[in-house]
Amino acid sequence: MFARVSTVTTEPGGSYSERGLLGLAISPTFTRDRHVYAFFSGSDYAHQYVIRWTDCAGKGTQPRIIITLPAGGDCCHKGGRIAFGPDGMLYVSLGDEHTASSAQNKGDVRGKLLRYTPSGRPAPGNPFGNAVYAYGFRNPFGLAISSSGRIAITSNGPTGDAGSPSTGYDTVVDGVVRGGGYQWPNCYGYSHPLGSHTSCGAGQHGPTWSSESSTVVPTGAWYVDSSGPSGYAGHLVFCTYARGMLILSGGSVRNGPSRCRLAVTQAPNHVLYYSDASHIYRLA
Repeated sequence: MFARVSTVTTEPGGSYSERGLLGLAISPTFTRDRHVYAFFSGSDYAHQYVIRWTDCAGKGTQPRIIITLPAGGDCCHKGGRIAFGPDGMLYVSLGDEHTASSAQNKGDVRGKLLRYTPSGRPAPGNPFGNAVYAYGFRNPFGLAISSSGRIAITSNGPTGDAGSPSTGYDTVVDGVVRGGGYQWPNCYGYSHPLGSHTSCGAGQHGPTWSSESSTVVPTGAWYVDSSGPSGYAGHLVFCTYARGMLILSGGSVRNGPSRCRLAVTQAPNHVLYYSDASHIYRLA
């Protein structure tokens, strides 16, 4: 065992929850600093944290909470993916925590892609003078960053929020723009206005792909490099709870392994690994 955190995976009464140990990342300068990072939901049900350890012979030492975020008052929309970009900064996805209006508030961390230094401070060069890098996300369960700095977000559909349809409209953004707004809760799916909105907002960006009326429940994502497995190399791939792996090609998707439910990553030897709730699989 590397380390432990005190977290929760259900609500106080034992009901369904999206809390828990939600994200892991290894420092891009690990050979020098030995740092390992995780995102987890606090057992107080009020906060979520990014913690950093220093690896010592396979054990996590010197635990330090470097980022504290709100956890929301109900089960869902916690986000929780973390990844380093080629700029050396730590990117963190956080859901709107069922307060839809927070996603468009650039002074609120909810419904955002956040960008921090490796020590947990808002990164220099962020567009709004705080930790916010991009905004307008409902429930960003997946985050991928390519070696060139291209960023992808997967986001779960609106499921009845603010008068939206009860199923479907899961989305993928391939190429998140610094300072960009991504429509929630003005619109859902392929830019369908929601409620009293007649447009998605000036300058707002639509998704690269939407499941529209189908529900796929997208989760982890990865940019496969040019040396990856045949049929996957050079593509953004993402897991889904309902359809397994989907491979993005232009604005459409095709199917990959059905057991890709939660996370997908590529090792330095270019092999893909993906997981469901109980197993890790290898795709050479």
